[in-house]
Amino acid sequence: MLKGTKLVGSNPSRGRAENDYYATHPDSTKALLKVEEIIYPALEPACGEGHIAEELAFHKTIATDLIDRGYGEGYIDFLTFDFSKLGEINTVITNPPFSLFTEFMERALDIAQKKVILFGKLQALEGKKRADKMEKTPLKYVYVFKSRQQPLRNGSDIDELTGKKMASNTMAFAWFVWYKDYVGEPRIRWI
Repeated sequence: MLKGTKLVGSNPSRGRAENDYYATHPDSTKALLKVEEIIYPALEPACGEGHIAEELAFHKTIATDLIDRGYGEGYIDFLTFDFSKLGEINTVITNPPFSLFTEFMERALDIAQKKVILFGKLQALEGKKRADKMEKTPLKYVYVFKSRQQPLRNGSDIDELTGKKMASNTMAFAWFVWYKDYVGEPRIRWI
């Protein structure tokens, strides 16, 4: 019989990644950049090892993280830090811990002047509390991937149990894009 973790493509013996660290594969960010413009300066507040920020490296991007993984500035709590002292931030772009998706969305909408872009499970659209909050935001696009994306567990595509490349993921992911001045219903696009 399939247990819940197996059903969603996870191995129960592996457990959750430390600090919920599932990095965004560079291909996922490249797909986004083909359809969305980043308005700089930008903030990547859960930068990990720079998987998203590296794709933006030639532009003005501030990279921070709660954990110091050797990229950007560590020990900065996105949910409490006063980013106003860093100057104007036009775009917030990140892959938040899924358990904090709503909190990151709300905080990013407070900080960003123009856009918020979050990578997350398509499942983020579900749930009464989250849906009630999202309905009141200027969510413009949900970019659903045509092929499954493989987040990098603890920043790597190598399975720490087997030493082999991670198998394909059974979860659906999307980029959620808010335009601060948008009024209307969200639109679904495929990438």
